[in-house]
Amino acid sequence: MVEIVSTSNEEIDVNLGGGLPIPSLMLIEGEHGTGKSAVAAQFISGMLKSNMRVLCITENTVNDYIKKMKTITFNFSEAFLNNDLTLLSLHINGTSWSKEQALQLLPSINKYIKEQSEKFDCVVIDSLSFVTAYSDMDKVLDFITSCKYLVSSGMSVILTMHQNSMPQEVGLRLKAACDVYFSLKSSRIGDQAVKILNNIKMIGANSPPEASFAFNIDPVFGIKIIPISMSTV
Repeated sequence: MVEIVSTSNEEIDVNLGGGLPIPSLMLIEGEHGTGKSAVAAQFISGMLKSNMRVLCITENTVNDYIKKMKTITFNFSEAFLNNDLTLLSLHINGTSWSKEQALQLLPSINKYIKEQSEKFDCVVIDSLSFVTAYSDMDKVLDFITSCKYLVSSGMSVILTMHQNSMPQEVGLRLKAACDVYFSLKSSRIGDQAVKILNNIKMIGANSPPEASFAFNIDPVFGIKIIPISMSTV
């Protein structure tokens, strides 16, 4: 049964038709600098405030991730210390992934998530592009199938991805499998630089969501909706 969970940002909730449909498979896609990690962090914040247990797999170190999120108002330190938020870093100081190791990265993560699934209500992978850089198509498709199974079992999966970082066929399969698909881009409204969230697909919303909205990331207020007509973009 799908429930609606607040993102902990009332403006975003309104634009999304009430909040996030849970459980669901969500994809946040966009070029570098479009706010993918910030949007994912906003969703993590809402889930934690709804007493959900979250696993976040990041290409940053744990310390760097917590510091980075704190600069945009998301203080995950307490949730991390209380084990409500588990951070799994793919970054090892002083080393780099060999191609052979990278080939095993996605299958290893897939196996870990399945084995630990009962401990978490949501898993976030930020970013899938890093994890799948050397993966072959079959392994990525196996992972997508596993994600759908996890969602059917009650867990939500949130994936961030750089635009066009996968072969077209695989990318299309992933987008078709998703319950929620957001496409982010940078733009300008007048002389103001903004980020745009295009709501491509959202199954299970309480009410019809906005097709798109503009926002900025403020170090004091976090994600702040820009109340300007999208017709000017």
